[in-house]
Amino acid sequence: MPFFRRQFDRRQTLARPAAPHDASKLQALGNHAFRRYLTSPVEDLIDLLPNEPTAVLEYDGRIVAAAQAGWRMAPNAWLRSVMVDSRIDAGYALPLVVQQLHQLLPVRGISAIYVTLDHWTATWLERPLASVGYEHVMEVWSYDKLGMDVPATGNQAVIVRRAQPHHLSAILRLDALCFPTPWAKGEEILGPAIVSAPYFSIAEFSGEIVGYTYVTVHHAGLQAHLVRVAVSPAFQGQGVGVRLLAEVVRFCQGRRIELLSLNTQDYNVGAQRLYEWFGFQRTGESQTVLGAALTSSGGEREVTQ
Repeated sequence: MPFFRRQFDRRQTLARPAAPHDASKLQALGNHAFRRYLTSPVEDLIDLLPNEPTAVLEYDGRIVAAAQAGWRMAPNAWLRSVMVDSRIDAGYALPLVVQQLHQLLPVRGISAIYVTLDHWTATWLERPLASVGYEHVMEVWSYDKLGMDVPATGNQAVIVRRAQPHHLSAILRLDALCFPTPWAKGEEILGPAIVSAPYFSIAEFSGEIVGYTYVTVHHAGLQAHLVRVAVSPAFQGQGVGVRLLAEVVRFCQGRRIELLSLNTQDYNVGAQRLYEWFGFQRTGESQTVLGAALTSSGGEREVTQ
């Protein structure tokens, strides 16, 4: 009998942890689900099944919803993927599968989970997530720089050079110092980026790594995105950030890149002033960050910033 032609019986739904044998069904869901929140291709979700907490909602032998966490850096994780079959009510399915996902996290040292929503995903995700404890944490603002001019070159005593894999441990320590919860990036992100990012540089002063930055390139090489610029708290205000930004612009000039973008938190007034002075302008676009704090049993409690 075709799926859901007979009356849908909610008592027959089962929320459970995903298993390796679910891979083909998850692939099928990803291929036809209209309501999808994906931070990477569906194939990545499948590949990450053995390592990343993943929950599914099963009905009539089919997987009708799935949720996966990722970028786990205890005590925080991010909601990496959510998919809901177009023929099932997202308001019903989402809380079930997300609550199941939450139960998988505390045993892995995770006590808070976050998600970033844009205009499209907010329309169908925000209310169901709120029903299971997600609350507004902050807004993330977008900035663009159209002209590749450089107002200043920064501290010339600082040496900027390409990062190498053996710099990873120092970069991870620096990142943890520079970024509060939940923005610190772990080895899962920074390790591959050092090798594969078109631009990933460190700033050194007297042999010490005091800052780093990395950039990705998009839209057939016409746009660069400044993913990260970090300066050790002990060296902030000494022209290190300006030096890093100037070198990023030099990279863009060399690639004939026409647009440089970045995102920053709404409360980060100091960074906003630096970017605006350097020629970045707010685009008017923003994303909403929601978060849920988990109990040891995987339930929800009040989220804190």
